[in-house]
Amino acid sequence: MKYKLLIFDADKTLYDFDATEKFALENVFRAFGLPYKEEVHLKLFHEINKQIWAEFERKEISADELKPERFRRFFNRIGNDEIEPKKFSDVYLSFLAKNNELLPGAKKIIHELSADFKLVLLTNGLSFVQNSRLNSSELREYFDALIISEDVGLAKPDPQIFSLIFEELDFNDKEKTLMVGDNLSSDILGGINFGIDTCWFNPTKKENNTDITPTYVISRLYQLKSIIY
Repeated sequence: MKYKLLIFDADKTLYDFDATEKFALENVFRAFGLPYKEEVHLKLFHEINKQIWAEFERKEISADELKPERFRRFFNRIGNDEIEPKKFSDVYLSFLAKNNELLPGAKKIIHELSADFKLVLLTNGLSFVQNSRLNSSELREYFDALIISEDVGLAKPDPQIFSLIFEELDFNDKEKTLMVGDNLSSDILGGINFGIDTCWFNPTKKENNTDITPTYVISRLYQLKSIIY
């Protein structure tokens, strides 16, 4: 086999984070007695959240700052200055931590791959949320390690976070390692920065308009098998 170690991103690669995010935002609005319009509020939150996580990956903002800041920006945009962003964030995160729905085919492929490969889950995420979601997930038993960015103080695309995986598993063969993820700027660039092969999971077949070039591209998780066997 070409690879021995497979590193997977979590959200939007194996876990349906869109469903999780939708669930959490709708429920936090209800908890604060606010009217919720999915077509307005979810779209705006996606925009702000994408921007602020990009800042986090560039080390322009810390994980602790990120949590309330995205809601401060959110409420500024909708013209609401009555809600305390930190309180809103805390409740939002509590809802976020409750949902670990998988993407189609995720359990089957991970179950099959666990028989032949070392598997690692590597996520740029918040400790409380990701530990709650991922450790209680039906996939957790198949992974040899779970690395969460806030836990270790590093985030993809920093190659140092990949070094931590090698240290934890006592493994050091980059040529036998593959990174699988949906995000070009964190998952794929991170793998490239570390010097390992990468596989971009692109289920919507969106165009790559960056200068980041993955080793492989797949649109369905089962297509991994044709790459690694």
